[in-house]
Formats: sequence, C-alpha cells, structure tokens
Amino acid sequence: MDIVSDSVNKLEEIIHHSGCEEGSVHLDVNPDVKFCRYERGACMTATFGGRSAEFMTDDPIRAMTKISFMFGAPLDTPAKRGAACAIINVGTGFFCLSRVLHSCLPSVHGSCREQLMSEIASKKVCCIGAIPDIEADLGGHLTTDPGAADVILINGDGLIKEGSGNIVESYKDTKRIVCLGPSTAGIARLQHLEHWCPFGT
Repeated sequence: MDIVSDSVNKLEEIIHHSGCEEGSVHLDVNPDVKFCRYERGACMTATFGGRSAEFMTDDPIRAMTKISFMFGAPLDTPAKRGAACAIINVGTGFFCLSRVLHSCLPSVHGSCREQLMSEIASKKVCCIGAIPDIEADLGGHLTTDPGAADVILINGDGLIKEGSGNIVESYKDTKRIVCLGPSTAGIARLQHLEHWCPFGT
C-alpha cells in the first residue's frame, strides 16, 4: 500500500462534490518556524481557506495549486509526496478532521520528549524516517527491523519513504504504530493511526 496515495484517495472521498477540491492551495516555505524536534528539513507550508499547516521536508515546493491536482496524480518523487502530505494536512485541518496543524513552542520540547520516552521505555523501537533525537538514546532498544519491534515510530520523512505504507499495513493490527509531529497529522487521522503531538497547535 502507498500510504500517501491511499490518504489522497480517502480525502477525495470526504470532500467529493463539496466544491473545495477546486479551491486554491498555496505552497510556500517558512524559514522562521521553530519546528518539531522529531523532524528536520525545511518547513513547507500549505494555506487553504484561511487555514495553514506544515510539512517538514528536504524537498519543499513553492507553488499555487488545487487540492484536486493530487487526485490520481503519480506521486512518484519525494517532492510530490511531501507536497501531497502538506495539502492533506491543511485539508484535514480545514474540514476539522485534524486538530494539529503547527509545531509546538520550543519551551515544551523537553516535556514532549520526556513523555514520549516514558511511553517507549524498555521497548524495542523501529524508526521509519530519521529521528536522531530519539535514536541516540535508544541504544540496544533500537532496531531497523519492524518485525522485531514493539513500537514503530514514523515521522514525516518516514511517511514519504517508499515502502512505509507496506510496513503500516503489515503491522497495524499487531504492533503499536505512532506517527510523530505535525507533519504526520493528516495522514494519521485519515489512516486511523495513533498520533503523537501533545503540544502541537
């Protein structure tokens, strides 16, 4: 399963005939964002209907587009997949399906990390996407094999990786899968996955 394309299809079903699919989405980059500690890259913003949302990526896009441009499109590059995630984030926020659109303040980063580490303490963890902030402290509890993990953590970088959807599909009923940060909010909601962003706004 391609988790990004599947999420685009789910959003298309939700907004079908609403008229919103033809509304303009502005994709841009905001260099001033204090982003989530579990993510890295540039902050691509998507603005739609007076709402905005974030997606952290190494391949940001600046463009004026429409939600409908994703429908049926080949999301075959990291840049296109990241843009689709940003549009999904703002779309689910606009339709009040997701409450997290932006990163939290750096002042609560420590509390967020402390709570997350408490949740995964002594468990085997597999990170999908680079999450150096967590990986550095997991030591022998870190595994690259999702099949050997108790918990699978996915950030925005992980969502756009090829094969991440297959991992979710294979283990969603047997392992705890946690999507981290505001970049994953929209897809987590559409896929009914656990989302960790306790202080996101």
